[in-house]
Amino acid sequence: MMYAGHEKPRRTLLSSRLARDAEHERYHPELEEEIRECLYCLRRNAMMFNLETDPDLVEQRIYERQALLARYRYLLARAKELGVHTVLTGAPAFPELP
Repeated sequence: MMYAGHEKPRRTLLSSRLARDAEHERYHPELEEEIRECLYCLRRNAMMFNLETDPDLVEQRIYERQALLARYRYLLARAKELGVHTVLTGAPAFPELP
């Protein structure tokens, strides 16, 4: 069914309750996967940090964590900018993030 010369807004997987217009279709499904992958890397980094005994490798894990947190902040800001309202179950809280 057409609405006054426009297509009916499509529903997305992000929110079954909200229909999104073409402006919000800028969302790329890869974004959620990137966020999940970043969270996985943060969990793995924390696990490996607890196992390291060499001071140089401990320092490497610290820098790696800072880089991953910067990527996580970027991805969250991008999701917010695009209006993505998805809930990632089991997402950890990072107190050092604003």
